[in-house]
Amino acid sequence: MDILVREVMVSPVITVKERDDFALVQEKISLYDVRHLPVVNDAGVITGLITQRDLYQIHSPRRLEDGSWYYDKDALNQFILSKVMLTKPFTLKPQNTLFEAIDATVRFKFGCIPIIDDYKHPCGILTRDTILKYLIA
Repeated sequence: MDILVREVMVSPVITVKERDDFALVQEKISLYDVRHLPVVNDAGVITGLITQRDLYQIHSPRRLEDGSWYYDKDALNQFILSKVMLTKPFTLKPQNTLFEAIDATVRFKFGCIPIIDDYKHPCGILTRDTILKYLIA
């Protein structure tokens, strides 16, 4: 019960800026093998969250003959990130307890919780997988 979020969170966190081309969301999800990307403004303050599931719902990839998946970047860039992201995501701070994070994750069915500092800059992220890996280690 005394375990702090800072002991479990993944840091640094991969983010996208709300003015970035939407294709960058897909690129970062693939490149960094993540499913959740906090969205920040020009000052680095969290303004939203975009997920792999959101990406699939917004624009599905096409399967190529070799079995790989392909996203049409021009089609993706027709979407404006700030218009399709989840705004005002639930966040916690590093000094919150893991119990609080687990409670929120289960109660509200969150796949992740961005962790922010006192200036609302993302400093980490907790996912269901991160929590489970910590608990079974």
